[in-house]
Amino acid sequence: MYKAAAFFDLDGTLFDNEKQVPAENRTALAQLKANNILPVISSGRNLWEIKPMMDENGIDTAVTANGGFVYYQGQALVDHPIGTSQLDRLVAMAKADNFPIGFYNDHDVAITFSDASTQKNYPMVKQTEPRVEPDFYRNNSVYMLLLFTPMTNDFQAKYEAAFPELTFYRNGPYALDVVNAGVSKASGIEVLMAQPDLKAAKSYGFGDGNNDIPMLEYVDYGVAMGNALPQVAAIADFQTTDNLSGGIVKGLQHYGLI
Repeated sequence: MYKAAAFFDLDGTLFDNEKQVPAENRTALAQLKANNILPVISSGRNLWEIKPMMDENGIDTAVTANGGFVYYQGQALVDHPIGTSQLDRLVAMAKADNFPIGFYNDHDVAITFSDASTQKNYPMVKQTEPRVEPDFYRNNSVYMLLLFTPMTNDFQAKYEAAFPELTFYRNGPYALDVVNAGVSKASGIEVLMAQPDLKAAKSYGFGDGNNDIPMLEYVDYGVAMGNALPQVAAIADFQTTDNLSGGIVKGLQHYGLI
């Protein structure tokens, strides 16, 4: 039985700006485990993107794809594939708008086509641009999409109106994260916290971006990083320092977790 679970966003939170876990955070994760507290990754990233980092840090549980795929103690616990009919419609609309789409599942990724936005996005997250495979979704489960749209004009509102059965998060300058409606980091955490080993545990969440808002609202104690967006800081129970200034360690110490 765990005493608590601590959920960590990655980009801008557990990661430094080189998309690495700094030494002080590695030590903190080990201290959590020694204190019978389960460290959990809670990210918009997908399992294949983060599994090596998890293995390096002895982490076996994650809420990935913004809640679209939940992984508990080394096993898939729940997934929420986006329906093919929704994908058909979204692909057609994005094609008409000349917007690329990235298709993601727990082990693979492909894009519909390459353009300036995809060519800028993947180096930003320290990844190689995926292969082009426009029909990827017809033969593979898709738990999350990246819809590459400019931040200018309100493209998010346009797609939200056309697809009320999907949820859109703006988490970067080049793309919107897309998952099924009702799917979020909070929905993934809810499933995890219902597991027998966690039913009596307190929950803590650390984040900085729009997709972290459901998580910080759901957990018992929500911690916004010092670099968090204003709307994220506004709903947190506590704001720590930024991800480059010991924010994770200071937040964990604030609650006596390490």
